[in-house]
Amino acid sequence: MEKIVSVTVTLDQNVPEAMAGIIRCGSVISEDKNGNTVKDHHELIDNKEYHSKEELISDIAKRLKVSTSIIHIEA
Repeated sequence: MEKIVSVTVTLDQNVPEAMAGIIRCGSVISEDKNGNTVKDHHELIDNKEYHSKEELISDIAKRLKVSTSIIHIEA
């Protein structure tokens, strides 16, 4: 497996109105140094709720065993 150098997280845009302020992952995709997709991490899309983007980034980094500095969030 290629080394992960970048992780892109898109946010779930279908969070119910009653859960305002809650953040959830919509997708998590890791890439290698050439920009090729290493893996689409479907296993991380589990409706887990976060209260901040920093909390989400920290959890994803821990679960993928990568640095928080390589994780980018797209709205």
